[in-house]
Amino acid sequence: MNENITRNEIFNDGKTIHLYFNGLMGLYAAYGYSAFLLYKHTIVAASYSESMQMPVVVMNSAHLDELKKQLEIVKQGKGYYCLTVEEGVDEKEYEEWASELRLGAKS
Repeated sequence: MNENITRNEIFNDGKTIHLYFNGLMGLYAAYGYSAFLLYKHTIVAASYSESMQMPVVVMNSAHLDELKKQLEIVKQGKGYYCLTVEEGVDEKEYEEWASELRLGAKS
């Protein structure tokens, strides 16, 4: 699964949210640009994943239900959602956010 996440974020156009259900936590997780877009749209817990080498956010299913009312679902599978947003990622803002998370994870 990590390879799929990495590939999805490498090719993310900055307007796509890839969201994965983590059964152990009972939460949905997103990484990279997807994480940043979720951070801008709903309440999430944000951190930096050392193993994935990118930001990660988690959210509960209630927040997903709200997002599904606001955003277009492009693709849906078992434990996976792909949603789109209208506004893209501001690269400078993303880099600052990711840097803060990375520094916080190391302290």
